[in-house]
Amino acid sequence: MTYKEIVVKLSDTATRADMEELTEITDEFIEGMRKSHPEDVQKLLMKIDLLLNPMFTRETAEYAVSKMKNEDGTEGGHWDYDTTTSVLKSKGYDFNPCDWYYVLNMVYSDYFTKDQPDDYYFKLAYDFLKDKDAPAGKAKKYFLAMHS
Repeated sequence: MTYKEIVVKLSDTATRADMEELTEITDEFIEGMRKSHPEDVQKLLMKIDLLLNPMFTRETAEYAVSKMKNEDGTEGGHWDYDTTTSVLKSKGYDFNPCDWYYVLNMVYSDYFTKDQPDDYYFKLAYDFLKDKDAPAGKAKKYFLAMHS
């Protein structure tokens, strides 16, 4: 029997206590797997988190930024969370600060050009998030599409 089959069968008759027990069993397994397969566990939790929250949380954004391999030869974020939040407020942009943190670092990572001013990256990040054709949660969906 697959996990999906178990959940479907259980969902027909499950009580809250049954679901709490299933959650406990699943959590114990996942945390056990984290020791030997931390990246796989993080990817799974990111996908589950997407079902619950289409936007980045600070934790998921910081994880995503930590995995960046930047065109300038560095790894991780170019700007920290507090700096990007400060820029967001100073510009008066109305974005989720966690999405902004990820996207601003992502455009720097992918489009780094020597001697470009910070405003160049701010504009790219703004345009990415302001895309009229984009679905809600574009930033997180983009990350998951690039890393699944």
